Amino acid sequence: MKARRHICDVPNCGATRQRWQRLCENCFARLPGEIRVGIAEAHHQKRNMDWRRLRKRAAEFLNLAGPGAGLPATCKHRVSLARVIELQQRILGERPDA
Repeated sequence: MKARRHICDVPNCGATRQRWQRLCENCFARLPGEIRVGIAEAHHQKRNMDWRRLRKRAAEFLNLAGPGAGLPATCKHRVSLARVIELQQRILGERPDA
């Protein structure tokens, strides 16, 4: 008989986890304690609405839900080179060339 594959509770994660865990090691390390503990407690207490809500919140926290899901964080908010230079000049107190 083949062992069952257990999947992380965070939507769109898809990583495997241990049978007694609710989250994979990566999600567990990156999520804040209130979400980690909340997912496990809600599942254990069979509070399915809370469990689904916390799973969705975890995916949003890890940027695994919505537009741009799966992209590295550096790709989500692109800024033009001109805007970067403008912001850097503002931080340094420099005046832009006229």
